[in-house]
Amino acid sequence: MDKRLLPELNRQAIPIVLWNLTPVLGVLLFEWQPVSVFICYALETIVIGIFNVFRLTAVYYYGLPQKPDESGVSGLAVIPFFIFHYFFFVFVQLSIFFPLSGVNSFGPFGALNAIEKFMTIKSTNAALVAFVVSCAYSFITDFILTGAYTKKTMLEQMFEPYPRIFVQQFVVILGSMVFSLTGNGWFILVIFIAFKMYLDLLLKDADLIAWAREQAAKEKPDSES
Repeated sequence: MDKRLLPELNRQAIPIVLWNLTPVLGVLLFEWQPVSVFICYALETIVIGIFNVFRLTAVYYYGLPQKPDESGVSGLAVIPFFIFHYFFFVFVQLSIFFPLSGVNSFGPFGALNAIEKFMTIKSTNAALVAFVVSCAYSFITDFILTGAYTKKTMLEQMFEPYPRIFVQQFVVILGSMVFSLTGNGWFILVIFIAFKMYLDLLLKDADLIAWAREQAAKEKPDSES
């Protein structure tokens, strides 16, 4: 098997594993409904976006200047652009997810009502607080203390969460659809938790920005020939 398909179980993997297992404990110990696991993962998207704003701020002050092949929005304008673009994308995804999971009706107010209802449960709040703490720990130890913020441009940092979020939302939406159709809570739950955890760990090790640049460099000579 290609080693790139086997994620490395290192220190950075611990928060990912613990977070993905946290909703399982909610189902086992706090009487969560299985669909609550998918909702918890969907809200994960919002937390990741907030912390990427912190990362962008650090990169703006101490990171690399814009590269010649980077075009479009630049400098401090990247932060409001990211906030609008990313969270609009998240809002649309959640507006689709909640109706498919059977939690609420279609439309923006359905998503907001579902989030408000979900946040009234103390145990789900505790899970989200745990994820915020995990993100804060990763931000400090893996981004600030390692000096990673000095090695990226604003656009590189802006796009960093998108691949993981795309995979995460795909898994969550697909999982909620299958769950609503089959009603087989535990079977679907185990499959999608394992699948999402595997993809999260895989993306942790993948330098997708470098891969994209490498592919673009390969295609450029072909287009010029």
